[in-house]
Amino acid sequence: MRVAFTIVLNGLHHLKHQSFAERMINVFDYWVIVEGASGNAGSTQWCRGPLPQYNDNGRSVDGTAQFLWSLRKRADNVHLIERNSGVWESKDAMVNAATDYIGKNLYEEPIFLWEVDVDEQWLFEDVKAAERDLVDAEAKTGMFHANFFVGKNLVVRGEWGEGKLLPYNRLWFWQGEGFEKHEPPILQGGNDPAILLPQRFNHYSYYFEQDVKFKDQWYGGHNGIYENWLKLQKLRKEDFPVSISSLLTFQWGDGTGLIHHL
Repeated sequence: MRVAFTIVLNGLHHLKHQSFAERMINVFDYWVIVEGASGNAGSTQWCRGPLPQYNDNGRSVDGTAQFLWSLRKRADNVHLIERNSGVWESKDAMVNAATDYIGKNLYEEPIFLWEVDVDEQWLFEDVKAAERDLVDAEAKTGMFHANFFVGKNLVVRGEWGEGKLLPYNRLWFWQGEGFEKHEPPILQGGNDPAILLPQRFNHYSYYFEQDVKFKDQWYGGHNGIYENWLKLQKLRKEDFPVSISSLLTFQWGDGTGLIHHL
């Protein structure tokens, strides 16, 4: 069985982007979605607390919840988890709400568990190939690099974003564990043996202006990244590649990453 989980706040534009939601219900046997704002505890305590303009008693304010309710009604393989009121304690709590549900209601061996963030998109062929490669390697965790977009046709190559320094943990040959933490995703008991797989996904974390504006306010240490992002979008194609320092306001790895125009 192939099961994916996603946590989301104000992600309606991503759910509709390139038919993301439709692709998810077609690619995965089951899709568990956890909606709402989270506090800055656990592995994301470096973030600021929930910003009132981005949630209404813990719920998304952009129509995300309503879209997901409609999706759940017509897709039997979608399950939506929400709080009755207020914010989730942390993103750790959100992902563990997903694994708790999966373990109690869907668990059967073998199961491929996927984390697919709302701003990430996979090709069906790559999902299937990654699962085969994970089994062939007798590994527990699949790690990946990403095509990390920071604007239309703008992609990062290097340690930050692409994942050269810290590849993305996104696939597990799962045996019912919860998560020790969400950032980075590590199962209780650990992820080993883990393997870097050749498949890539498209990561649209800094693709939309509204997401960058939110990150500028919510992520600790990102102050000024929104202004830098706006400047980056105005550059000419012939100005690229440019240093990652044109976007980031903090040091990451050796700082040698480049932004390329496709």
